[in-house]
Amino acid sequence: MAIEDFFRHSCNIFRRVLSESDPGYGLPVSGKTASYPAEPSLSGVQCFFSTSGNGSEVPMEAEGRNTFSGANELALPSGTDISQGDKVVDVRFDLSYTAGFPEDIRGQYISVPLYRRTAEEAL
Repeated sequence: MAIEDFFRHSCNIFRRVLSESDPGYGLPVSGKTASYPAEPSLSGVQCFFSTSGNGSEVPMEAEGRNTFSGANELALPSGTDISQGDKVVDVRFDLSYTAGFPEDIRGQYISVPLYRRTAEEAL
């Protein structure tokens, strides 16, 4: 069995674009904001989604509302262009994740932790 047979799922990868945020009203530029293009940078990438041992989503109570935060892991073919902060969309379920720091595993494949939040958290 070849490593290519392991990648039985498909995903789209959106590259993170950093831009200066101008609040207007003569205020100084406050920093960079992240956004994603409407079209994926890489479409139909062969991959494999796996969940952590304790489940992919963990419900948490936060100020009277439920939020779900979870982590998965993504395996991609070696040489796939992905960076920390990129958006990864699982084509099967149309779920969006944010990529963590990718790690090359012995030149065979790339392992990427994925994070997903279904609600914004207050700072």
